[in-house]
Amino acid sequence: MLSANIGAGFIGGILSGLLAGIVVFYLKKIKVTKNLQSIMPILVIPLLSTLVVGGIMVWGIGKPIAGLMSVLTKWLSGLGTGNTIVLGLILGAMIGSDMGGPVNKVAFSFGSALVGTIDKATGLPSHTAMLIMAGIGVAICVPPLAMGLATLIAPKKFTPEEKDSGKAALVMGMVGITEGGDSICSIRPLRTIPLRVDTLNNKSVISRGCFE
Repeated sequence: MLSANIGAGFIGGILSGLLAGIVVFYLKKIKVTKNLQSIMPILVIPLLSTLVVGGIMVWGIGKPIAGLMSVLTKWLSGLGTGNTIVLGLILGAMIGSDMGGPVNKVAFSFGSALVGTIDKATGLPSHTAMLIMAGIGVAICVPPLAMGLATLIAPKKFTPEEKDSGKAALVMGMVGITEGGDSICSIRPLRTIPLRVDTLNNKSVISRGCFE
């Protein structure tokens, strides 16, 4: 919530979560009397960690992260008013680059923001916004579906655990959850991530052509 309020977005949320974990880890190492031991996990650690992480986010790294998010959004917006094919390539690559991480979320948030902008004359999002979001939607579904289909087409190349993950990936891909393919992609990142980026930027552009 704090990251959203200061404009740091998903990246700020991830960093604040990591900071909280680090702060709590070191607070637990502080030796206290027996009288305080019972209230440390209930009151002291949560209160101190919230104050420390909140302070770092508000007065430290929050504004630079918010600035980065703003620059990325403005850059994507500038591309959106020019060449939607180039924008489709970039957004597709962003969706596939980090397996549902912050770069993926920036691309998705950008598309969602465009769709949320309603044309007063028609009461609908603009045609360009719909094209962009169509490409993002296709790019989101492709990785888990591809990973799941791969385990069915070439089962001998996957372990039993990966085959089970492939079944879940198919279901998650059908409902638009990119992270469904992460369990397999994370095992072979050097093979799968470049393939994801190349495939998704092309799929994003192809979908633009289908919906135009």
